[in-house]
Amino acid sequence: MKIKALHQYAKDVDTVFGLFHDPEFMTAKYVAIGARNVEIPECAGGDGRYAIKIKREVPAEVPALLKKFINPWNTIVQTERWEGQAGGPYRCRFAIDIAGVPVSAQGVMELRSEGAGCVNDVQLEIKCGIPLVGGKLADFVGGDAEKAMQAEYAFIRTQLGA
Repeated sequence: MKIKALHQYAKDVDTVFGLFHDPEFMTAKYVAIGARNVEIPECAGGDGRYAIKIKREVPAEVPALLKKFINPWNTIVQTERWEGQAGGPYRCRFAIDIAGVPVSAQGVMELRSEGAGCVNDVQLEIKCGIPLVGGKLADFVGGDAEKAMQAEYAFIRTQLGA
Protein backbone atom coordinates (compact mmCIF):
# COMPACT_ATOMS: atom_id res chain seq x y z
CA MET A 1 0.00 0.00 0.00
CA LYS A 2 1.31 3.43 -0.92
CA ILE A 3 0.35 6.56 0.99
CA LYS A 4 1.04 10.10 -0.14
CA ALA A 5 0.28 13.32 1.70
CA LEU A 6 1.13 16.98 1.23
CA HIS A 7 0.96 18.87 4.52
CA GLN A 8 0.93 22.65 4.23
CA TYR A 9 2.03 24.95 7.03
CA ALA A 10 1.72 28.72 7.36
CA LYS A 11 5.14 28.95 9.06
CA ASP A 12 8.64 28.97 7.57
CA VAL A 13 10.49 25.72 6.91
CA ASP A 14 13.00 26.18 9.75
CA THR A 15 10.27 26.77 12.34
CA VAL A 16 8.46 23.60 11.30
CA PHE A 17 11.66 21.57 11.09
CA GLY A 18 12.51 22.74 14.60
CA LEU A 19 9.40 20.95 15.82
CA PHE A 20 10.25 17.81 13.85
CA HIS A 21 13.39 17.25 15.95
CA ASP A 22 12.26 18.59 19.33
CA PRO A 23 11.91 15.62 21.74
CA GLU A 24 9.43 17.41 24.04
CA PHE A 25 7.23 18.40 21.10
CA MET A 26 7.37 14.90 19.58
CA THR A 27 6.42 13.30 22.90
CA ALA A 28 3.49 15.71 23.36
CA LYS A 29 2.34 15.08 19.77
CA TYR A 30 2.28 11.31 20.07
CA VAL A 31 0.58 11.36 23.48
CA ALA A 32 -2.04 13.79 22.13
CA ILE A 33 -2.92 11.44 19.26
CA GLY A 34 -3.33 8.41 21.51
CA ALA A 35 0.10 6.79 21.96
CA ARG A 36 1.47 5.70 25.32
CA ASN A 37 4.94 4.95 26.70
CA VAL A 38 6.53 7.40 24.26
CA GLU A 39 10.34 7.42 24.32
CA ILE A 40 12.86 9.33 22.21
CA PRO A 41 16.03 7.22 22.56
CA GLU A 42 17.84 9.14 19.81
CA CYS A 43 17.57 12.74 18.70
CA ALA A 44 20.85 14.26 17.63
CA GLY A 45 22.35 16.13 14.76
CA GLY A 46 24.71 18.63 13.33
CA ASP A 47 26.27 19.67 10.02
CA GLY A 48 22.94 19.25 8.24
CA ARG A 49 22.32 15.66 9.39
CA TYR A 50 19.82 14.60 12.05
CA ALA A 51 19.06 11.14 13.43
CA ILE A 52 15.82 10.55 15.30
CA LYS A 53 14.35 7.41 16.85
CA ILE A 54 10.90 7.38 18.41
CA LYS A 55 9.49 4.40 20.30
CA ARG A 56 5.84 4.29 21.30
CA GLU A 57 2.85 2.04 21.83
CA VAL A 58 -0.16 2.69 19.63
CA PRO A 59 -3.69 1.32 19.80
CA ALA A 60 -5.35 -0.58 16.97
CA GLU A 61 -8.94 -1.69 16.43
CA VAL A 62 -8.01 -5.02 14.93
CA PRO A 63 -10.48 -6.95 12.75
CA ALA A 64 -10.91 -10.64 13.68
CA LEU A 65 -9.09 -11.81 10.54
CA LEU A 66 -5.89 -10.02 11.58
CA LYS A 67 -5.83 -10.66 15.35
CA LYS A 68 -3.18 -13.33 14.81
CA PHE A 69 -0.81 -10.63 13.51
CA ILE A 70 -1.72 -7.43 15.37
CA ASN A 71 -2.45 -6.74 19.05
CA PRO A 72 -4.80 -4.11 20.51
CA TRP A 73 -1.59 -2.20 21.50
CA ASN A 74 1.56 -2.41 19.35
CA THR A 75 5.09 -1.15 19.91
CA ILE A 76 6.39 0.97 17.05
CA VAL A 77 9.95 2.13 16.53
CA GLN A 78 10.29 4.88 13.93
CA THR A 79 13.72 5.90 12.71
CA GLU A 80 14.29 9.07 10.72
CA ARG A 81 17.43 10.26 8.95
CA TRP A 82 17.20 13.92 7.97
CA GLU A 83 19.54 15.96 5.80
CA GLY A 84 19.33 19.65 5.05
CA GLN A 85 20.57 23.13 5.86
CA ALA A 86 18.88 26.23 7.26
CA GLY A 87 16.25 27.45 4.82
CA GLY A 88 15.63 23.90 3.58
CA PRO A 89 14.75 21.81 1.92
CA TYR A 90 15.08 19.11 4.56
CA ARG A 91 14.90 15.53 3.26
CA CYS A 92 14.21 12.44 5.31
CA ARG A 93 14.31 8.69 4.85
CA PHE A 94 12.31 6.88 7.50
CA ALA A 95 11.35 3.37 8.50
CA ILE A 96 8.65 2.14 10.85
CA ASP A 97 9.04 -1.18 12.63
CA ILE A 98 5.97 -2.65 14.32
CA ALA A 99 7.14 -5.29 16.82
CA GLY A 100 5.92 -8.75 15.85
CA VAL A 101 3.95 -7.56 12.80
CA PRO A 102 5.24 -8.98 9.48
CA VAL A 103 5.13 -5.78 7.43
CA SER A 104 7.80 -3.42 6.17
CA ALA A 105 7.09 0.30 6.20
CA GLN A 106 9.49 2.78 4.64
CA GLY A 107 9.15 6.24 3.25
CA VAL A 108 10.54 9.63 2.43
CA MET A 109 9.66 13.18 3.40
CA GLU A 110 10.70 16.51 1.98
CA LEU A 111 10.05 19.64 4.01
CA ARG A 112 10.46 22.64 1.73
CA SER A 113 9.52 26.29 1.47
CA GLU A 114 6.43 27.15 -0.52
CA GLY A 115 4.97 30.61 -0.75
CA ALA A 116 4.91 32.33 2.65
CA GLY A 117 5.06 28.97 4.44
CA CYS A 118 6.22 25.46 3.74
CA VAL A 119 5.01 21.97 2.84
CA ASN A 120 5.94 18.51 3.99
CA ASP A 121 5.66 16.02 1.12
CA VAL A 122 5.28 12.55 2.67
CA GLN A 123 5.40 9.21 0.86
CA LEU A 124 5.10 5.89 2.68
CA GLU A 125 4.98 2.34 1.36
CA ILE A 126 3.81 -0.64 3.40
CA LYS A 127 4.42 -4.20 2.23
CA CYS A 128 3.64 -7.66 3.54
CA GLY A 129 4.79 -10.87 1.87
CA ILE A 130 2.39 -13.28 3.59
CA PRO A 131 0.18 -15.15 1.09
CA LEU A 132 -3.58 -14.56 1.20
CA VAL A 133 -3.84 -12.18 4.18
CA GLY A 134 -0.71 -10.12 3.43
CA GLY A 135 -2.58 -7.58 1.34
CA LYS A 136 -5.25 -7.14 3.99
CA LEU A 137 -2.60 -6.75 6.69
CA ALA A 138 -0.69 -4.13 4.67
CA ASP A 139 -3.95 -2.29 3.94
CA PHE A 140 -4.92 -2.32 7.63
CA VAL A 141 -1.52 -1.04 8.77
CA GLY A 142 -1.57 1.52 5.96
CA GLY A 143 -5.01 2.75 6.96
CA ASP A 144 -3.88 3.20 10.56
CA ALA A 145 -0.70 4.94 9.39
CA GLU A 146 -2.71 7.32 7.23
CA LYS A 147 -5.02 8.21 10.15
CA ALA A 148 -1.99 8.78 12.39
CA MET A 149 -0.34 11.03 9.76
CA GLN A 150 -3.47 13.16 9.54
CA ALA A 151 -3.75 13.37 13.33
CA GLU A 152 -0.08 14.43 13.56
CA TYR A 153 -0.65 17.05 10.87
CA ALA A 154 -3.68 18.46 12.70
CA PHE A 155 -1.74 18.58 15.99
CA ILE A 156 1.22 20.38 14.41
CA ARG A 157 -1.02 22.92 12.68
CA THR A 158 -2.82 23.61 15.97
CA GLN A 159 0.47 24.09 17.82
CA LEU A 160 1.67 26.49 15.12
CA GLY A 161 -1.56 28.46 15.37
CA ALA A 162 -2.42 27.71 11.75
